[in-house]
Amino acid sequence: MASARRTIRTMCPMNCHPTLCGMLVDVEDGHLVGVKGDPENPDSQGFLCIRGQASQEIIGNPKRVLFPLVRDRRTDNAWRRASWDEALELVVARMQTAGREAVGFWQGHGHFANNYGTRIASQLLRRFANFYGCQWWHPAMICWGLGGFGVGLTGPLETNTKEDMGAHANLILLWGANLASQPNTGRYLSAAKRRGAWVATIDVRHTEAAAQSDEVFVIRPGTDAALALAFMHVIVGEGLYDREFVAAHTVGFDRLAEHVRTYPLEQAARETGLAADRIVALA
Repeated sequence: MASARRTIRTMCPMNCHPTLCGMLVDVEDGHLVGVKGDPENPDSQGFLCIRGQASQEIIGNPKRVLFPLVRDRRTDNAWRRASWDEALELVVARMQTAGREAVGFWQGHGHFANNYGTRIASQLLRRFANFYGCQWWHPAMICWGLGGFGVGLTGPLETNTKEDMGAHANLILLWGANLASQPNTGRYLSAAKRRGAWVATIDVRHTEAAAQSDEVFVIRPGTDAALALAFMHVIVGEGLYDREFVAAHTVGFDRLAEHVRTYPLEQAARETGLAADRIVALA
């Protein structure tokens, strides 16, 4: 009798914001046999990057940890299998010894790569941390979260869509944003370039986005704020900002303008490693 094979439409579980590519999963006799991009997905349109294609290696992987492991000394080969009771008692004892103020939960990628829609495991872990009174850390704090928080403090989280960028943008500044590596944004970047849009990248290294940029500004790590102050120095000093918008939608602009006027371009050039004339030209 021929084995039953079916295709399930789903989304890639690899947690690559903002992509979430469409995925078709082939299952035979209850076993995963293949994955591919979903051509009917309106966003990814059949694309599935190498990370998404490799996601099938998670299911049934013999190296997956299926039960608790404990080691009594810190050596590589000291791991031994433990019961759930032993493992949980060990965790509780360590938490009690440290005290709740010194305990923090860090949820890993697995919580997000599974039950993506509800993330029930993640919510339960956070709820437990609230009950216990300890810290709970979101994994995005070392990914997109800090950047999003900064943008939220200084302006709108998203001023346009990637489709709008591809169709209308004349200048695209990729500041630490490697859009070319993301399938659902990379093609709109390419579309904008075909229209004649000018693309510049600011980063600490040459990324995939840099390869598609008209000009690349490689700065020293940790000097983004210095470069931003230099841009504001030029924009305010030369009156390049929208005065009506500033008057209607901002507070404290006069204090900001006074501050950036005292920040010399020469200092920014020394800190960032960029020539002052390049900073002025981009601003």
